[in-house]
Amino acid sequence: MHMKKLIILLILGISIIPIFGSLALAQIRETDVVLIISPDSPSPNQNVNALVSSYSINLDRANISWSIDNQELSNGIGKKSFSFNVGESGSPTILSLVIETVDGQNILKTMTITPAGVDLLWEAYGVYTPPFYRGKTLVPSQGEFKVVAMPNLINLSGKVNPKNLSYTWKKDSVVRSNFSGWGKNYIIVQNSYLDKINTAEVQISDISGGMNAKEKITLRTIKPKIVFYESDPSLGIRWENTLSDNFVIDPNGKTVVAEPYFFSPRSINSSELTFKWFLGGKKIETPYPKNVLSIKPEEGQPGNSTIKAVVENINTLFQITEKQISVNF
Repeated sequence: MHMKKLIILLILGISIIPIFGSLALAQIRETDVVLIISPDSPSPNQNVNALVSSYSINLDRANISWSIDNQELSNGIGKKSFSFNVGESGSPTILSLVIETVDGQNILKTMTITPAGVDLLWEAYGVYTPPFYRGKTLVPSQGEFKVVAMPNLINLSGKVNPKNLSYTWKKDSVVRSNFSGWGKNYIIVQNSYLDKINTAEVQISDISGGMNAKEKITLRTIKPKIVFYESDPSLGIRWENTLSDNFVIDPNGKTVVAEPYFFSPRSINSSELTFKWFLGGKKIETPYPKNVLSIKPEEGQPGNSTIKAVVENINTLFQITEKQISVNF
């Protein structure tokens, strides 16, 4: 009886050995290794970090060699990360690594990286500034930005035509499909009164998918403002001089122009844009044009007062501002 048990155990022991042996020699595939880079769409001459991972291999015990364009630059046990610089736009960089496992297997993983550059430029869209204003028009709360992508993708034929590229646009990390597609190199971003800032992001690729570029821009809104100018009967609006406190109104009278900066819509004559005028703290009838106030003091009544204008886009919550100056008669 004891002999039979012993024989059975020996037979089981012999049959178990090949099973574990076959598991230990299981062939590891290249797909068992994941290689990622950050950023995933590098710009020309940018520093890139590469990281390798695997659920099938103990990489901490494996020897890992890293190469750029077939030249080994780094190796070591458990060296799972590597940093390098890519080249100029359109110049491919071949990243490769060899993993030598503890059981003697070798796994090769390669990746070709072709850097491409893109610049994002923004401008105010549908925002008012006075004639001859030379500065950059800024965007108010609930206003709109126009963001334009200026790609620099180069292949063997030279610089790729921006119209022959695919654009995927995001506003605040959400894809805007109506602005995305072939040749669509701009997006219109409308600010919400709930947001102090917005972001616009674009992913660009060529028809082969071999070249990719990515860029992101932060968009900030500002509070609109009012600037007072004098309108001269013969010279017109004197844009070179802004009016400030203690502005003198002579007996013949003066004409004050209130110019609203950075309001939407673009037209000052829009019904959305309202003007309210106050003289000496009391509201007066809105003149025509609504941003032009002519004042003539009473004869023999010298003194001082204040002029205040309040401008508001009635279709928004925060596009409202006021300006007041003191005047002497």
